[in-house]
Amino acid sequence: MGNHFLTLSLLLVIVCVCISIITTKLNPKEAIVSPSDSNPIEIHGVKILRQPSDSKLAQLGVSSWPKWEGGPSKFPWTFKKTETMYFVEGKIKVNVDGYDREEDVFEIGKGNVVVFPKDMKVVWEITEAVKKHYSLED
Repeated sequence: MGNHFLTLSLLLVIVCVCISIITTKLNPKEAIVSPSDSNPIEIHGVKILRQPSDSKLAQLGVSSWPKWEGGPSKFPWTFKKTETMYFVEGKIKVNVDGYDREEDVFEIGKGNVVVFPKDMKVVWEITEAVKKHYSLED
C-alpha cells in the first residue's frame, strides 16, 4: 500500500510539473501570474511578481533576454509592445497615464518581474540606477 501511495504521489508531481512547463512554453508572459505563485499582484494593469524564485526566472528564460541600463532620470514612455522585464538592480517610480493622484504612483525594482501591456503610457522616474533584462512580445 505504501509503495502505491508513493508512486501515485510521484506521478502527481510529474504531471503538475509537465503542465507548468507546457503552459509556460505556450504563453510565457502569462506564466508569471500562474496560481502557483505566492504573491503576484496587478497595479493599474501592470503585472508584478516580487522576488520570484530562481526556478521561475529559469522557466521564463530571463538570462537569455537582452539587457538595458539607465541612470537616475524621469521620462515619459509608451510601450509599443507588451514588455516583460526582470530588474537586477535599481528602483523606479511608475505613474500610469490616467492615474494622476500621488497615491497612484507605485515602485518597482530589484528582484521584480514586471509586465507592461502594449500601448500603455507611463512616466518612469528612475530613483536608483537600473539594470534589467527585458523581453518584447511579438
